[in-house]
Amino acid sequence: MGSPDTAVFFVFISSLIPLAICMAVGFACNKTGIVDDKSSPTLSAFLMKVALPCTVYSSLVQSEFSTTLLMESVFTFFLSGASFALGILAGVVLAKLARVDKNQSTIWVFVLVFANTGYMGFPVIEALYGNEGMIYASMANASFQIMLFTYGVWLFNKGNGIKAAKQPFWVYLAKNPALIATVLGLACFVTRIHLPDAVNQGIRLIGGATTPLSMVLVGAMLAKSPMRRIFTDYKAIPVILMRLLGIPLVTFLVLRIFVDNPVMLGVIVTLSAMPAAAVTVVFAEEYKGDVPCATRLVTLTTIVCIATVPLISFILE
Repeated sequence: MGSPDTAVFFVFISSLIPLAICMAVGFACNKTGIVDDKSSPTLSAFLMKVALPCTVYSSLVQSEFSTTLLMESVFTFFLSGASFALGILAGVVLAKLARVDKNQSTIWVFVLVFANTGYMGFPVIEALYGNEGMIYASMANASFQIMLFTYGVWLFNKGNGIKAAKQPFWVYLAKNPALIATVLGLACFVTRIHLPDAVNQGIRLIGGATTPLSMVLVGAMLAKSPMRRIFTDYKAIPVILMRLLGIPLVTFLVLRIFVDNPVMLGVIVTLSAMPAAAVTVVFAEEYKGDVPCATRLVTLTTIVCIATVPLISFILE
């Protein structure tokens, strides 16, 4: 019989197979025109503004309240900032060593700060850690959203010399459905005041679309990328390795000193091991950044993470 670590490794691989199938379906749908450039943004908006918030809310209201869980959730919010800080430092250093231009440097830093916690992180956390893990993931996502619409917007503004922010960042935060769902879910979690069961069931059903739809969209995004050019960007190799291995490993080595809860630690580290956030391309387009560079890094990290995420999980175990 194999060791417990080996068993966990193969269980994780098994959990990725359904996600890979969904990605393959998304790839095929894009190639056949079922999911094209017009429908993809609509599906993405539905995912981020409807399905994902429903998942966040459901994960919180389904959990049994405990003071320990509440405090650890809040602690997760702040600890997630450790990987953000590490990403900023690594991005600046790598960009200087490679002597890339200002626009490309902006993309590199953004990629190393913001991982794909929504599209890919939530499905993986749900598969690995279940409902308890989703609570911690929700708080980590809240930290991600705040960082995205503060530092993320500032980074592109600074990097491109344009007025990137069209509204104050607190307006973005106040209108962010995932953050609203987190606040409402936490309120229900603490007060134990719930909506009727039929309503909660409907919310859970909608949230159930998060995993398959997110993977379909990732697959569709891969189908639109020029593969020949993507695999010849050798300068991106250090960025890819830092995004997928360096940051999660350093995060693990540092946080294991302070975090005793293996689920809480596993969620933070696993989320930090996700590929570059798909929103990297969105920000690059919105703020006149280096879109080809953003597309290459998002695509490459998404492909390579199929090998690196199980490796990080194996190390965690």
